[in-house]
Amino acid sequence: MSQENVADSGLIGTVYNRLRVSRSLLATAGPVVLLELLLFIAPIGIMFMIATMEMQDLTLVPNYSLNNYVRVFTDYVNRSAFVNTTVIAALTTVTAAVLAYPLAYYIARFGGEYKNQLAMLVMIPFWTNYIVRIYGWKIILGSQGVINSGLIALGIINEPIGWLINTQFSIWLGLTYLWLPFMILPLYSSLERIDPSLIEAAYDLGASRTAVFRRIILPLSIPGLVGGVMFVFIFSMGAYIVPAMLGGGELFVGTRIAYEFGIGGDWPMGAALGSVLMLIVSGMLWSMLGYINVEDLF
Repeated sequence: MSQENVADSGLIGTVYNRLRVSRSLLATAGPVVLLELLLFIAPIGIMFMIATMEMQDLTLVPNYSLNNYVRVFTDYVNRSAFVNTTVIAALTTVTAAVLAYPLAYYIARFGGEYKNQLAMLVMIPFWTNYIVRIYGWKIILGSQGVINSGLIALGIINEPIGWLINTQFSIWLGLTYLWLPFMILPLYSSLERIDPSLIEAAYDLGASRTAVFRRIILPLSIPGLVGGVMFVFIFSMGAYIVPAMLGGGELFVGTRIAYEFGIGGDWPMGAALGSVLMLIVSGMLWSMLGYINVEDLF
């Protein structure tokens, strides 16, 4: 057989093997791709399509334009909602990280044989519906709630503290409480993998606690921190129940979307707000995934 025939047969064999592998992958992934198209891609496409339409007499009219997207960035109410949401989500994420680090570190390093039980305590709030938990905070923070009633009874204040409820503070507090476990668990997973001998060696060499945290603990726990940041920030950006129950009318993207699809009767505007929110969150998620391996998150 000539060299040309050998080369041709090798090329044909390679192409055939690749086609066979591709066909096998398509047969395996076909149902998954179909489900993605039906349950994810199609709804997103419908949302973007509705965002370009108009609403007249509570009926969608196919007058396609980008006016709704322009209003997202030009209307004061919408701009304020996005600014408030982003700022509160960022503050919630930072607060959750500050609170989660010592808790996760203690469980990972000093939990010993009780690590599983301590981790279970972190997950206990998940056993109760979060609407019930947020309603509990409403009772605690209300003008006649536990805090105000207790302070008045002790003579510390003469009238209820107004900024405890129906303010950005109460939204921040509620979101931090609600999503804190989603920061603790990924951090615990990363901290638990750190070799204790590295920390002990650093102390033996005279490193301070600050230096140990900055040069050993923090770098090695980055995957868990990134995972927690993604969870808390994304959940906070899309929150509705907390700002609706504790916000008292404070502008928030979630409540704006609910208003437009409900009382406002402007579905295209609600779809535009939702799609812009999705793009912001997707961009943030994509940028953070570029720095870590997804498999290291858990």
